[in-house]
Amino acid sequence: MNRKPVRPKRFNASHVVEAELDHLDWATKQPAQRMLDAGYWRRRLLAVKCKFELSEQQVARVEKILQRLGPLQE
Repeated sequence: MNRKPVRPKRFNASHVVEAELDHLDWATKQPAQRMLDAGYWRRRLLAVKCKFELSEQQVARVEKILQRLGPLQE
């Protein structure tokens, strides 16, 4: 079969994105835990950014939360 590779579909589900961003905004303001460090929250935010088509306002919220998490540490 001659199939083209399928790109992952990005969804436009504003209500889902808003709920996720509300949770991530709240969670990143809580005291850090060993398993839920800045790297974990950064990955969650970037997953939302990749999976959904975000509005300009939602992109700004993601960037604001990423700034709060600080620079990427290895």
